[in-house]
Amino acid sequence: MKAEIISIGSEILRGQITDTNANFIAKKLVELGIDLEHISGVSDNPESLLSTLKLALKRSDLIITTGGLGPTEDDVTYQTIARALNLKLIKYAEAEESLKIFFKKINKRISPSNLKQTYLPEGANIIINQYGTAPAMILEKENKMICSFPGVPHEMKNLIEENLIPYLKEKYPPSMIKKSKTLKITGLGEASVNDLIRDYINKQTHYSFGIYAHPEDIQVQVTTQAPTEKEVEKLLQFSINQLTKLLGHYIYGSDEETIEEVVGNLLKTKKLKVAVAESCTGGMLGETITRISGSSEYFQGGVVSYQAKIKEELLKVPPEVIKKHGEVSKQVAKLMAEGVRRCCHSDIGISITGIAGPGGATGKKEVGLVYMALADAKKTIAQKHQLFGNRQLVRIRACRRLLNMLRLYLMGK
Repeated sequence: MKAEIISIGSEILRGQITDTNANFIAKKLVELGIDLEHISGVSDNPESLLSTLKLALKRSDLIITTGGLGPTEDDVTYQTIARALNLKLIKYAEAEESLKIFFKKINKRISPSNLKQTYLPEGANIIINQYGTAPAMILEKENKMICSFPGVPHEMKNLIEENLIPYLKEKYPPSMIKKSKTLKITGLGEASVNDLIRDYINKQTHYSFGIYAHPEDIQVQVTTQAPTEKEVEKLLQFSINQLTKLLGHYIYGSDEETIEEVVGNLLKTKKLKVAVAESCTGGMLGETITRISGSSEYFQGGVVSYQAKIKEELLKVPPEVIKKHGEVSKQVAKLMAEGVRRCCHSDIGISITGIAGPGGATGKKEVGLVYMALADAKKTIAQKHQLFGNRQLVRIRACRRLLNMLRLYLMGK
């Protein structure tokens, strides 16, 4: 079976949003053993969409569309699919009933524009959307299957997980089950990761590997297949164990895990609390830590000490130290970590001070220079990093480097 994904929406082509939907669907198709051969992005223009659909119908057996199911004039997915397949648009009573329930729940009247969403191509297997207003569908005609889902990511993901995947599994049970697992590595560059695992991956015949660079981490994806779920899981785990031996503590997590989640779990396990002092990151570090649900168990608070006066008054950094070494220095970073640990009554204090750019550089200190420190009751350690990228990337990378520093500390490394 040849599959194709069509992401619909002019906002995608203008670069206003990133198409994460296609990425999600692609991964699900791989797991089902379905060959994905094309991913297309197309505007809301009916004629452009029609030509894209006609081409897809010629070359693919399964077509999955996202977007264009809303109530506005530029939402034309169902109308255009009906044109491409020479079908009528008909009103589905269950879609209207679902809309009534949805709007009653939020205490609003149904807009006439919303009623447009009750019309789908004739013969569609309608999927009621309990997460929004736009119904999805699975439509089969002449050995072709077109499946349409809302463009809103959380609606699309839930509806595909709950409806499309079980449907495809039953209709096209795979002879082989294919699965992937991703290891997330920090503290090494892409070439270094490749050097460490090259000999191993070149000897493998039952696996395929991919090494991908992301901002401040490298991801190694392992893919294999087997006739049963149990066998494929066993094969995957074996390879993961081998890679873990080679990459060691540079691996901070796998699949959807984030470094802030991993650090949070370590803090909870050790029953330790942390506080943050930030300068160039302007609150980003605290926000990153607290985006994890339950972070109140281990996050005490923080100080965004952007100005020297705040470092002096709140964190008790002596002005003579700032005058001698500068705000961006190892000495100040260490005193910031110690100060925030004290004022927030925390087990651990961590700090960042640096030059995020594009201005602020001096003859001796370049843009991207960052000092970070970690203080506990017995000692204070500091690191110096020269980071690269624009202002936002320097800030993101500084936060992730410090979180990795904290992770290694909590692991006793």
